[in-house]
Amino acid sequence: MKKIMPLLLCTLMLTALFAGCSGQEASPPPPAGAATTESALSGTASPANLSSGTAPAGARPEAGPVKRIAVVCDPVGVNPFLTQVVDKFAEVKASGAYPMEYSVMECTDNAAWAENIRASVEEGYDLIVAVGWMGADTLDEVASRFPDKAQYVCIDTVCDNPRVKSFIFRPQEAAYLVGVVAGGVSRDAGKAGGPYGAVHANPGPGSFEWRYGYMEGVKRVNPEVTNDAFLFNYTRSYTDAPAAKELALQQAAQGCVFINAASAVADFGTFEAALEKGFYTSGQDADRTSPDNPNIITTQVKYTGVVAGMVIDEFFATGIRPGVVKLGLADGAVGAIYITDDGVNPRNAAVLTDEILAEARKAKDDIISGRLDLTVPLEDDYFAAQ
Repeated sequence: MKKIMPLLLCTLMLTALFAGCSGQEASPPPPAGAATTESALSGTASPANLSSGTAPAGARPEAGPVKRIAVVCDPVGVNPFLTQVVDKFAEVKASGAYPMEYSVMECTDNAAWAENIRASVEEGYDLIVAVGWMGADTLDEVASRFPDKAQYVCIDTVCDNPRVKSFIFRPQEAAYLVGVVAGGVSRDAGKAGGPYGAVHANPGPGSFEWRYGYMEGVKRVNPEVTNDAFLFNYTRSYTDAPAAKELALQQAAQGCVFINAASAVADFGTFEAALEKGFYTSGQDADRTSPDNPNIITTQVKYTGVVAGMVIDEFFATGIRPGVVKLGLADGAVGAIYITDDGVNPRNAAVLTDEILAEARKAKDDIISGRLDLTVPLEDDYFAAQ
């Protein structure tokens, strides 16, 4: 036994030495139960003038240790809000712009969100990116307990923690453009006074910015419109297309020429109703126009892929600088198809006319220049004032 132990020790030392000379490190596995993805999913390309998620010219970082990034989110599926993020990480990884590896950890419930964020810290990830409001509470807890073990980012909600960077959007600006379109289309159909429909995901203060922007955009075109002219119904789900269709059919029966769809994947129910009943509608998150459905005439876009590029750039350039950043039209983070960027399909010019587009683009310029302030008021104050 005394002769065997030194031999075994030498063998282990030589094995470690050769492993160290190979220049390769074994990466620890992702947290248990997490789906790991490093390939591009179907999504929508961001406008060419937006952040690419690659190192700026002349600022390409020198080769360094590989940084590991955890992207924690709901199941990706075909949800463009999430596919854009995953596509951007895949694009940047494939480009070789930064020494990085990443894992996409999909969460089916609250428990999975908490488990994956905590496990990401334990597994030694350098950056943890929570995409969606579900991650905010756990990210707050973990960042407070382990401030130096990782850097932390939350996308699309505010995590009230001085160690976390929160990227949020100004969706009211893009919703305003959709409202201008709705007002113009209804006016041209002889129903400037409404009613104006909307099938959204959830009621409450968190969704009011979408409703506020939509209503104010309509009123820009048709100032006589009152709040009573708007019909808002809610699927209370991001995936329940049958519920969205039923609500849209009810609004169409009340005479809506335009129904704003804002319930993510559930919007496909509203699109189906539009094709059946002949009203016009808009999509969310990625270009939903289709040659098979000319009644989808625009889309309110949220460029989460652009934000993912910003996160990667900042992480490698300076490290994540905690705080809250609000991104809107001027940042290229939100927009509307045919107004802020070209669609992938030909425009239904018979309905979305040159005149309506000119009105919407003027509104876009007013927002970007600051001539039009779309700071969202409290919902109760807004309706009390009207």
